[in-house]
Amino acid sequence: MLFVLPFGAGALLCLYLLPAAALPWAALAGLVLGWGLSAALKTVRRPLRIGTAGLVCGILWFALYSFLVLAPAERLAGAGERVTVELLDYAESASYGARAVVRVLDRGLPGRAVYYGDNGLLDLEPGDRVTADVKYYSARTLSGGESVYYTGQGIFLRLYGKNADVEDESGAGSPRYLPQRLSLRLRQAVEEIYGGQRAAFLTAMLTGDREKLDEQSLSDLKESGLMHVTAVSGLHCGFLAALLGLLLFRRQRLTALLGYPVLLLYMLAVGCTPSVVRSCVMMGFLLLAPLAGRENDPPTALSGALLVILLSNPYAIGSVSLQLSFAAVAGLLLVTPRVQRALRSALRPSSKAGRKLWSFLAGVLSASLGAMIFTAPLSAVYFQTLALVSPLSNLAVLWAAPVLFGGALLLTPLAAAVPALLPLTALPDALAGYVLRAAGALAKLPGHAVHFTGPVLIAWLVLCYGMLALCAATRSRPRTYGLALALAAVCLIGARSLPVMMIQDDALTIVAVDVGQGAATLLHSGGVTALVDCGCLNSSSGPGNAVANVMEHYGWDRLDMVALTHYHQDHAGGLEGLFARVEVGELLLPQLGDSEDQSALQAEVLALAERYGTPVTFAETLLEEGLGRAIMTVYPPLGGSGTNEEGLTFLCTAGDFDMLITGDMAASTEKLLIEKYPLPDIEVLTVGHHGSKNSTCAELLEAVTPEAGVISVGENNRYGHPTAEALERLTAAGADIYRTDRQGNILIRVH
Repeated sequence: MLFVLPFGAGALLCLYLLPAAALPWAALAGLVLGWGLSAALKTVRRPLRIGTAGLVCGILWFALYSFLVLAPAERLAGAGERVTVELLDYAESASYGARAVVRVLDRGLPGRAVYYGDNGLLDLEPGDRVTADVKYYSARTLSGGESVYYTGQGIFLRLYGKNADVEDESGAGSPRYLPQRLSLRLRQAVEEIYGGQRAAFLTAMLTGDREKLDEQSLSDLKESGLMHVTAVSGLHCGFLAALLGLLLFRRQRLTALLGYPVLLLYMLAVGCTPSVVRSCVMMGFLLLAPLAGRENDPPTALSGALLVILLSNPYAIGSVSLQLSFAAVAGLLLVTPRVQRALRSALRPSSKAGRKLWSFLAGVLSASLGAMIFTAPLSAVYFQTLALVSPLSNLAVLWAAPVLFGGALLLTPLAAAVPALLPLTALPDALAGYVLRAAGALAKLPGHAVHFTGPVLIAWLVLCYGMLALCAATRSRPRTYGLALALAAVCLIGARSLPVMMIQDDALTIVAVDVGQGAATLLHSGGVTALVDCGCLNSSSGPGNAVANVMEHYGWDRLDMVALTHYHQDHAGGLEGLFARVEVGELLLPQLGDSEDQSALQAEVLALAERYGTPVTFAETLLEEGLGRAIMTVYPPLGGSGTNEEGLTFLCTAGDFDMLITGDMAASTEKLLIEKYPLPDIEVLTVGHHGSKNSTCAELLEAVTPEAGVISVGENNRYGHPTAEALERLTAAGADIYRTDRQGNILIRVH
């Protein structure tokens, strides 16, 4: 442990802070500093030298791995050639066509790659080989920015292929790919036996594949703090080991001998994510320790698992799943036992049944709190969310999780092979439905989660950990921890009340929500809330969640109207996630005219409205909609070619204040707009098409004379938005410029 933790710290420093050229010097500096400290502090000389060795080895191993594995892949970025690749797993659908994890055969590259091709990939099996004309892209760069998403999985290249031919020589059917085939058969059996979202949930729980879960289920699981049930990790490996132990009548040696191969097979079947590798390696150590006459030592097992992962790929230290997995286990080891002892001593039921029940409750609560204390900062950083209801959620669900996992894993293949056993699957089917219903109910509880939408809530989280550290350092009694908890609750109520109080007297409040490369504008006046557009390209968290978080920040619990300028993913793609969290009173939509290129997206929007029972209005004539103390004027489509030109335009007016939203219409349609309608002088313009050079023309700016321009745009987007031409026109018109990529959410208050 003394060696591995600094080893991981060295890899972390290399990944996030140290430039490649500085790695040898950083290793030398660490060696000199550590050796000097160990010479000065003789009482801790040995631990310091072990830690120094770990840090230096971590830095040097990261540098060597980068030279041997990453550098050859990076040198190919931007090049193109015809190569042969071998599929390492089944392909999955992508935005355009399909994608699969592959290894490049011709180049002999040591790392893996992700290959994007046509839908024909979906018909292939692991081991099949494809020869295609490809262009190489670095896997370290996504959407114009640095990313550890692929490198954390050991993927260092992205290949975009065309003119593909499937090779006759194939490794499909090889024993090497048996785990992948077993995983596919299990997923197919789950789909055949169970229905709808229950099948999707069971697939996620058994294999970690969440692709079939709809936005409502995903949102409920995330908001209730139960997403970990679908992330294959130590919980699932523990269930698997327990199930195997029961089947072998708890014979320890036989369970250990058979359990480790079963765990390894399961690890390969679910995809070898860092969290499941950690779990299987650690569980394997704990299973094999008694056979080797060694003690069960969880901290050493945890460190050993980390070393195995980092030796195979030091870039895995940047994986979110690995960080969350290790943080959760660290919390279980360091915090849970103390909390459990405190809870058991706080209440001692007199009856035997009462003692057993309280022991179970104390165990679940202490485990939830222990994991939560260490993972909460990571959840805040990566997902901007902290599920406060998580301990209650685990109490409601975890009692059923072992039965659900074991029953589904054991009974589903049996029922698929012997249809007479199908009635036995009623138990996992009922339990899956229970978990989904419980997640939905818990996600609707007031104050169920904190969404970090501003610096005040971040300061609150820092305050909580400051009080926790103070209590731990002073070895405070449980009463002091209770006082700190009460103070944290009071501060949270105050932090959530401040934004609501700040805007309550506004005639109109507008928020241009930072959704990345997309658009979403919230408008609130007199208790009425509306949203114009909700979409984004390449979003990990989803524009719907971003809008819902801002609404929660300002105390708006319902959308009276959602309107779309036009049908494109960066303006409408987030509606499903939004509907999953927020009640919507009405949808106001444009009707597609001559252009039908987005008819599929329009059909999805209408199906979503039907599913949630939301009425739909098509704006085909000039409309005026009441918005509290403001008025929303809706201008119908002006024609033209393309979806962008068949969209709606919105003018929001509150007294002498006017704001214009034009969507993605081009300059030619903007000219039609000012010719047909007498637009007023406005205060704020939502800049057209995210600052495209073909929008926000000089004629429009001269007609409406905006004082400020708000550009909803993604950071490092591949379109080059906002363009220099658009910015120059806005500056020449005397408009101040605000951008979501630089300033985040933009708040406009009209007094």
